Amino acid sequence: MHLTGKEFEDIIARWARALGDSGSIVRYGVQAVNTGGNQGVITIKSLPDFEGILTGSLRQYIWDCKVCSQASFDLSPYRDRKKRQLNHMLERSRFGAYCGFLIHWNPRELKTKSFPAETFWFPVRHDCPFWGAFAAAEQSRITRDDCREYGEEMIWSGKRPELLQTLLNKML
Repeated sequence: MHLTGKEFEDIIARWARALGDSGSIVRYGVQAVNTGGNQGVITIKSLPDFEGILTGSLRQYIWDCKVCSQASFDLSPYRDRKKRQLNHMLERSRFGAYCGFLIHWNPRELKTKSFPAETFWFPVRHDCPFWGAFAAAEQSRITRDDCREYGEEMIWSGKRPELLQTLLNKML
C-alpha cells in the first residue's frame, strides 16, 4: 500500500476518533503565541502528531507519523527544526510515556530487489541505544533493519494498522 504522509496521518486520526471507550488519542495541534509587538501572533515549532492514553494503561502515548519511500528515514531535521519534537518525546519517555515514530515504509521496486509496504512502531526512549548513537552523531537515519531491531511491526487489518493491540499488548 503506497501512502502519502497526509493519507497516513488521516488513517491514524480516523482510528483515534473511533477508539470510543478504549482510549483518548488526540492531535497535538499547532501552538502560537502573541508577541504583543510588531510580529503579532507567531507559530511555535510543533510537537509530535498524536498523544493520549488507552484504557487499562496508566501510560501516556506520544508519536509522530512518518512515511518513507526511500531506503532510510533521514533524521537530520531532528537536530534542528524538528528538535523540539524529538526532545519532547525523549523527555516524556524518562517519566514513563511510551513515545515513538509510527513509520510506514512504502513499497520499493529496485532492479534486483523489491521491498513490500511495512509499518513499524519505532520507539523514542531516552535509554535506547539507537538514540544514544543519534545524540553522539553516530546515527543519522532509521532503516527498515533498525525498525526490525528496535521496533514493533504493525499488522494491517483492512485499511489501518492494528495500533491499539500493539500498544497494549507489546508495550505495557
